[in-house]
Amino acid sequence: MLAYKELQDILATTLKWEQAMLELYQVAELGVKKEDAAKTISFLMENHTAQMDVLKNIKIENYGPTEWVKFSADLHEDDIVPKKTIKRDSTSQEICSAILEYEKNLRNFYQMVTDHLNTEQQKELFQSLVVFKENQIEKIQNCLKTHS
Repeated sequence: MLAYKELQDILATTLKWEQAMLELYQVAELGVKKEDAAKTISFLMENHTAQMDVLKNIKIENYGPTEWVKFSADLHEDDIVPKKTIKRDSTSQEICSAILEYEKNLRNFYQMVTDHLNTEQQKELFQSLVVFKENQIEKIQNCLKTHS
């Protein structure tokens, strides 16, 4: 089913989901027990925080017309945020796996948005988010390989 969304609304939803991702990183930073895994989580959280600062300051009107965008699948937070919960006794593997799932869901969401945008500037904006997520995913996967 196709839905139509205002680009500003898509960005607002993005910020909400990225804030939830930041909270997951904060919990992970406290919960990861292995030192090098904790360093990786801290590094990823710093990158994520910097990216959030950029997102918060985006003036969407600078990226072309902010008309309604044809957008597939009316996604809700339940579709993006992993169902897994991180508990006090979660292992580093479990924590990193939950973060990885969330990052992949966000990357897929950004790619879907990119595929439906009208202007090149808008596409470049959301494609930059895809690339950022791909970098985060790669670092998490490397961390998981190191600790498996």
